[in-house]
Amino acid sequence: QGFLISRHHGRRGHGRICPLSSQRMGFTFFIGDLRVFFPYDSIYPEQYRYMCELKRALDAKGNSVLEMPTGTGKTVTLFSLITSYQWAHPEVGRLVYCTRTVPEMSKALEELRKVIDFRVEVLAKEISGSGDEASPAGLAAGHILAVGLSARRNMCVHPEVSKEGDRERVDEMCRQLTAPWAREKGKTSGCAHFEKYEAALNHQSQLLETGIYTIEDLRAKGLEEGFGWCPYYAARRLIHAASVVVLNYQYVLDPKVSMASSLGGAPSLPAARRQGPATATEPSIVVFDEAHNIDDVCIESLSVKLNRQRLDQSFGNLTRLGNEIDRVKRDDASRLQEEYKRLVQGLRQAGQIDDAMADQLQSPVLPEDLVTEAVPGNIRRAEHFVALLRRVVNFFRRYLHVERAQCEGPLSISHKLEEDAEVDSKSLKFCHERLRSLLNTLQVANLDEFTPITKVADFVTLLGTYSQGFTIIVDPYPEAQGIYDPTLILRCLDASIAIRPVLKRYQSVVLTSGTISPLEMYPKILGMSNVVATESFSITMERKCLCPLIVTHGPDQVPISSRFSLREDPSVVQNYGSLLEQLVQTIPDGLVCFFTSYRYLEQVLEKWYETGVISRVLQHKLLFIETADVVATTYALNLYRQACDSGQGAVFLSVARGKVAEGIDFDRHYGRCVVLFGVPFQYTLSRELRARLEFLRQHYDIKESEFLNFDAMRQASQCLGRVIRSKRDYGVMIFADQRYARSDKRSKIPDWIRHFLEPGHVFMATDLAVEAAGNFLLQMSQPYEEKKGIGASVLTPEALKELQAEDSKAKEVDTSEAKPETSTPDRPEAPKRLRIEGSKVLAPSRG
Repeated sequence: QGFLISRHHGRRGHGRICPLSSQRMGFTFFIGDLRVFFPYDSIYPEQYRYMCELKRALDAKGNSVLEMPTGTGKTVTLFSLITSYQWAHPEVGRLVYCTRTVPEMSKALEELRKVIDFRVEVLAKEISGSGDEASPAGLAAGHILAVGLSARRNMCVHPEVSKEGDRERVDEMCRQLTAPWAREKGKTSGCAHFEKYEAALNHQSQLLETGIYTIEDLRAKGLEEGFGWCPYYAARRLIHAASVVVLNYQYVLDPKVSMASSLGGAPSLPAARRQGPATATEPSIVVFDEAHNIDDVCIESLSVKLNRQRLDQSFGNLTRLGNEIDRVKRDDASRLQEEYKRLVQGLRQAGQIDDAMADQLQSPVLPEDLVTEAVPGNIRRAEHFVALLRRVVNFFRRYLHVERAQCEGPLSISHKLEEDAEVDSKSLKFCHERLRSLLNTLQVANLDEFTPITKVADFVTLLGTYSQGFTIIVDPYPEAQGIYDPTLILRCLDASIAIRPVLKRYQSVVLTSGTISPLEMYPKILGMSNVVATESFSITMERKCLCPLIVTHGPDQVPISSRFSLREDPSVVQNYGSLLEQLVQTIPDGLVCFFTSYRYLEQVLEKWYETGVISRVLQHKLLFIETADVVATTYALNLYRQACDSGQGAVFLSVARGKVAEGIDFDRHYGRCVVLFGVPFQYTLSRELRARLEFLRQHYDIKESEFLNFDAMRQASQCLGRVIRSKRDYGVMIFADQRYARSDKRSKIPDWIRHFLEPGHVFMATDLAVEAAGNFLLQMSQPYEEKKGIGASVLTPEALKELQAEDSKAKEVDTSEAKPETSTPDRPEAPKRLRIEGSKVLAPSRG
């Protein structure tokens, strides 16, 4: 089979390159039998390899974990391959693309728009060239419907509500305007945008034509004449019909939110042990971008924290609920009766309880009372549910009277609840749904006032649902500051619990990031099976644009490290300060430094100030510091960029695991060098971390040191990757700690960084590292000529064709060499690992 490549308005042909249109860039090519629409004139080699591995996983209907360096077009690569796959295989469902922030969401949808616009133009020119008079429209022409979904605060267009900056306040005002009881009774003027949305649904009119709609696009439609509907509710409606949905992680992983959008598979919060048949696999694709911290997101979504203040507030919530129930009992007794019927019927239809459980649920405490009760009283049931929660709150208040920290399992706490509070543990799993329905029946618009009791309901729901994978920690001094403030923590230890419904429901799940090494750890801790592709792709550069350096000691031969035993050593702090002083005299433009924690940053700054390091640094560059205050940090970042733009340059001191390390890019002159002072380990004495490490050891056979090194190195890689955001970018990466020279740390550095680590740059003194950095930057300032063809960092369509042909020859050679002896009757052993390149299956490479 030949390799098929055609320019965007050319006809399909074997190896044919058609002339480039003057209006739009892009070309199409084939990976096996899949035609890929790529909206740019050239493609990176790693993008092509990435597509090949991704296609292999989709063909096998399996999962994949893929790492590709930042700045290599990972987003457009994903969209080009998957939308082309959807076009070629109409049976494939929607693409759910999960990201972390609204800016990342908008950027992803803009890239998708380029891909789809290019595909529409290609198909239109091919149809016009074939002589067909009738031109297809809509989906047949290559268009799709793609929408983004975010919180009300980011999507609201109401003239008054949208002015509020607080998320809770926006949610409260929205509910007050759109609640059914408020609209029926005319208590408020209502929301005109929501009314138009309801009218459009009642008339069964189409909300939107096919197209790509970002958050801003939907907001614009909400303000446009002829549309005017609420963007938030419209987006929630459109995601069920869209081919591509772009949203935040929480809409898929957090069971409380995923129930609302119906995107996270079977809800795991109300009842994990479902009755009846399991949900069939949906032929859709889920992509988690920037997934290096996905296990932490899963754990946080299923963890709950309570303290004495929150429990006191919960008691106040229950008093108010009791008063509301009494009021409704006097004014409208039928409302509670209808509420309870809807609750039981809804759970039964969802398959979460059977008929017997639905009958027993009428009295959560003593189900046998229903046998002797002639007429079940719905008001009594509501009162009993509030009484149950009151006993639970009182139990937790007594439980918090401790002087020493302690840990227990869910079954132990459930047993104590049964004995001390007379609460049936089987009824706990329905508390979340029961409370939510009750608040809706009582017509409570401001749900944020009831956050304390909602947290209690979440706590006991998880407690009654899961017997493993959780631990309960009582810590009288939670922040280790000597202040007595007992905290009750229900901590999820098993990250696979939150993502399990997604893996069961969807056909393919893709985890991808620029720093997701080591790849084999993620399937293990997330419980991923059927993992077809795990690959890390190196960045192809025509010249060495990265200069990683591992600094292990100072000129005085004193080792430098952030380990606890050396933090107070004046020599270590002095060598760190000396390194910074020399760098500000050598590095032009921006210099970014990361410390392991805020406390260590403050400690080092104090010593530097006393020894004059700060004053000497300020003679060359301005100095800015990240703080825990988001507003102050944002202001400091803006001033830092202004200093870099002015040509003077600046130093930004930041913290690993902080806001800057996770979401801020220091590309081009904003970050010519990044320094990591120390290894960013977690606080190893944390009881939550100790409990998780013990769980991983028992259930996944993951050693404590293995996970701690894995977690520290992914955070280190995330910090260092901030300075390289494109192929034309360059920068110095300095690992300032002797422990990075050890193989257990160095082996976990992403391949695309380790590839540029020279043997002579592993055990370096501070002065030699500064000299190496200066030589590297001098080399980068020299002009160079870009390569062409195979081996270049950017491939034209012609070069891609040559690469595919070369891969085909390699496959033929490897196949002939790997051919088994004809005289051997036994079946030959399969190779342990195959490389898939295009439509070719290559045997394991040698050497």
